Amino acid sequence: MRRVAEERGLSVRQVDKLVEEHTSSRILGFMGEPFVNMLELDIALKGLAARS
Repeated sequence: MRRVAEERGLSVRQVDKLVEEHTSSRILGFMGEPFVNMLELDIALKGLAARS
């Protein structure tokens, strides 16, 4: 997270929050693993970096 934050000119806290917001939970609450939608996360990171 630190490297992404440095590259984008953001704080680690901002990046952590975005990752949390773009992480989907498990199917039916118990099957599978949580996953991050990388496309949506990348778009959100670009948008946040543009505003900074």
